[in-house]
Amino acid sequence: MPSIQTFNDFMTSTGPAYLTSADQVINEAVKNTYAFSRLLKGKTSEQTIQGGTEIRDVIMFDDSRTYDHYQPNDTFVWRNPQVTDYVRAPWRFHIDHMSWTDAEVELNTGETSASTKVAYKRLKRIKEQRMWTSMLNGFEEDLWAVPSIANMESDNGKLPYSLPYFLTEIAQNFGGALGVRGTAPFTAASNASTTVMRINPFTENRWTNIVELYNSEPNAATPVSTQWAKVNTTALTANTVYAQGTTYTPAVSNLFNAMDLMFMRLKYEAPSTRQQYFESDNLNRQMILTSRAGVQQYRNALRLSNDTLVSYQDASYSSPAYAGIDVTYCSDLDTAAIFPAVSGAAPTQSIAGYNARTAANGAFTAFGTETGGETIVQAPRFFFVNGNYLTPIFHSRRYFKQHEVLRHPNQPFTYVQPVDCWSNLFCNSRQRHGVVAPINLA
Repeated sequence: MPSIQTFNDFMTSTGPAYLTSADQVINEAVKNTYAFSRLLKGKTSEQTIQGGTEIRDVIMFDDSRTYDHYQPNDTFVWRNPQVTDYVRAPWRFHIDHMSWTDAEVELNTGETSASTKVAYKRLKRIKEQRMWTSMLNGFEEDLWAVPSIANMESDNGKLPYSLPYFLTEIAQNFGGALGVRGTAPFTAASNASTTVMRINPFTENRWTNIVELYNSEPNAATPVSTQWAKVNTTALTANTVYAQGTTYTPAVSNLFNAMDLMFMRLKYEAPSTRQQYFESDNLNRQMILTSRAGVQQYRNALRLSNDTLVSYQDASYSSPAYAGIDVTYCSDLDTAAIFPAVSGAAPTQSIAGYNARTAANGAFTAFGTETGGETIVQAPRFFFVNGNYLTPIFHSRRYFKQHEVLRHPNQPFTYVQPVDCWSNLFCNSRQRHGVVAPINLA
């Protein structure tokens, strides 16, 4: 059948670019937002495409201080500290495909060569649009997948690292300058681990993310209420979500104060001299990701806190921001079941109810959505993500590679064209990210 062979050759020899425009198809399968693409924005191929058997980077957690003072004629003791560590991530393999049948191609074949070309291009566009939408939606859902040691940390796993694997609200108070930080990602009790990209955050305390707590009692409907100025005086029970290890009394106040503290803790300034040996920490790729409820809560707090609106005729606050950083709606956070929960009776939304839900090392019995009935603390989270230190890395040999058309062995009139990709989400600094998490002070 020359027409089906012609179409197969056309699909094999042409990539996703089009010489002329084909008829547009309205794509209703899209998500409201895509955080994955924001992590790639503005980055060069040198930053996002690599080769090799795995993804690696070198990190220095400690200066192993050799600085000292001396008097003339003192005798010195010289040291050669070994201060570097490797973080590594295995490649993960992704695949999607396009398929078509004899009937689809034959019935779209025109009477002339020109009409056939137009019909082929339109059919090709539809097939590619569906496949790329499926693949990119899959990448976005992977970004917010439930952390899994077996599937993410293990070399034998299938899933790429997710953002909640690196930014966890399971926190421990390290005290001093470190303060409250997220440690190991929360997983099922049978799948607990203390490593993140092969490094133990309980040993290397700087391999942790920043955590700040805010009072969730003022909700999205009434974000600025009598509870706004309330300050916490109650200790958290040991081995609860935000108090892994030992008990402590966290400083909890309103959402704006929590964001103030988070912003200061995430900002690392290099000294004025020898800057070539320090990270150039700018916040040009800083983003604040939250759910629809989180954006609405922040908007309403701005409206009720300000004397005037942005414009006297515009009450929308269409792009709410903090310190010039957009508070961005991430649609997957509306439904992502990534927050610690307990199976059975709904937890009481109060400090007492929170303290009653104890577990060790982040090993909780269930996962819930942000406002799910079994979620331990039911309120929006605000993820502070620095795109300079969280990057999707793709393998140079398998960057969305489009393969030859295959004939299905059990369906002789069906043809398949696979597209595969090797990648993983790579984090080379956890302490430059943070999560503003809720706790109800009622």
